[in-house]
Amino acid sequence: MALALSVLAQAACVATAPQPSSREPVRVSNGGQPFQMWEGALARKAADAACGGRVNVSIYDRFDRSTGEWVYPEGCA
Repeated sequence: MALALSVLAQAACVATAPQPSSREPVRVSNGGQPFQMWEGALARKAADAACGGRVNVSIYDRFDRSTGEWVYPEGCA
């Protein structure tokens, strides 16, 4: 009984609230500086961090040359 309560208490401590999904486009820059077009992998990591976990990727993800931002139109997962 005590072991079961201990396991439940530990599970309650590490549980995190799920991030709500968002369909708003995610736009990321390189710490306020523009990304380069070939920095897509770095931009994806920044988008994941901005979403608090994971960004929805799609074939419509693009680099915006005018702002230097990567745009993820599907939003956060």
